[in-house]
Amino acid sequence: MEKAIELTDLRKRIDLLNEKIIAGLKTRSKYALNEGVFIQNFSEGKSWFFYRLKKEQDLDSEFGRFLYYDQQPFAFRKEELSKAKIGEVANNGLAPIQVDLSEKIILFYRKLLSEICEKKEDKSTYGETTKLDVENVLTLNERTVGVGEQVAAYKVTTDPLISNLNTPQEIKQSLIKPEREKEVIEQMLSTAKRYGIEKDELITQMAKELITITLDAEVQFIMHYKK
Repeated sequence: MEKAIELTDLRKRIDLLNEKIIAGLKTRSKYALNEGVFIQNFSEGKSWFFYRLKKEQDLDSEFGRFLYYDQQPFAFRKEELSKAKIGEVANNGLAPIQVDLSEKIILFYRKLLSEICEKKEDKSTYGETTKLDVENVLTLNERTVGVGEQVAAYKVTTDPLISNLNTPQEIKQSLIKPEREKEVIEQMLSTAKRYGIEKDELITQMAKELITITLDAEVQFIMHYKK
C-alpha cells in the first residue's frame, strides 16, 4: 500500500504543477513576446534569460537545494553554480542522473509564448518578463524532468517487467498510460478555462508535449539504471 500511496502523491504533484504552469502562462500572456530576452546579451556573455537563470540557481545551490537527490540544476552543471553553504543532507532512494532536456524545454516554452503573447518587443518590461520566463521554465522542468525521474525511480523499484525490456522504445511503450494521459489533458483544459484561456487546441497540444518530455526523462533514467 505504501508504494501505491507514493505514486498517488506524485500524480497529485503533477496536477499541481500543471496548474502552476497554466497560471504562469496566463500572467506572461499579459506582456509582449519579448524574444530579445532569450537572445540579447545582458551581462557576462549571457542573455537576459540565462543570466537570471544562473543567478537564481546560484542562490538555490547556496541553500543546499542541489544536495538532494530529487533536485538537479537546469541548463547548468552543479560545478558551474555557487557552492552550498550547508553540510551534507540525508538522501533516500536512487541517486539521480543528469537528464538534460533544457534545450527541448526552452524551445517548447518559446513556442508557447509565440502563441499567447503579442508579437512585439517592449524593452521596458524585459526585467519583469525575464523573471516570469525563468520561473515558468523551471516549473516546466520540475513538471517533466524532476517528477519524471521520481516516477521512473518508483517504477524501477516496483515493476519487475521493466528489467525485461531492453530498448528505449520498449520501455517508453510500457510507460504509456492512455487513461491517465486523457485525464491530464482534460484537467489542463478545465484549468485553462478557469484562467480565461480559451485555446483548447493549444492547451491540448501543450499537455501532450509535457507528457512526451516526461516520458523521455523517464526512459533516460530507467535505461541508466538498467546498465
